[in-house]
Amino acid sequence: MPFSSRQLSIFVLLALLTGCSLKPKPSAPEAVMAPAQRQQQLSAMQQFTVQASMGLKSPAESVTGNLRWQQFNEADYQARLANMLGISLFELRQQTDLTELQVRGERYQAADASSLLWQLVGWSIPLHDMALWLRGLPGDSATELQYDNAGRLVSFVLTDSTGIRWQLSYRSFFDDALSLPRQLQLQSDDTQIRLIIRSWQP
Repeated sequence: MPFSSRQLSIFVLLALLTGCSLKPKPSAPEAVMAPAQRQQQLSAMQQFTVQASMGLKSPAESVTGNLRWQQFNEADYQARLANMLGISLFELRQQTDLTELQVRGERYQAADASSLLWQLVGWSIPLHDMALWLRGLPGDSATELQYDNAGRLVSFVLTDSTGIRWQLSYRSFFDDALSLPRQLQLQSDDTQIRLIIRSWQP
């Protein structure tokens, strides 16, 4: 028996309502761990990989690219910054007390990564404590620490190995109990760095 226009309209409406009811509801953000527990968990993260978008603006140049940071233990790591075409801007490996940096196809070695980067490309990143501040932890040189109502560090000032002072701000966090940083900004007298972290992997 053919449907009347009214019956057809009711059928379509019911189908739409059913479809809407089947859509998964977005999961609610997890409650952030208590500050002491979160601090302990973050400090215990000695191995991790971060994938992030990075923008850097300095008097020498402006750089936009993708950063991969792989932390092997408390001190050793490797990092690669590539532009949007996938061309490597620098590759860095820190092992024990030796830093190896590859820029423009050439390899260099030094005791300090930030100083070496400054000498070769004309801009710097506070690399010495980067494994800490990526996780939302301050290093030994951090001052003027500020926390939010959940006990998360949201800003501090650090001085890197080249003597440059940076204001670091956490703009947002991931919606899980550990609340790892998602968006960060670093500002010195003449350089601004923005990081948007896409993923954390153990």
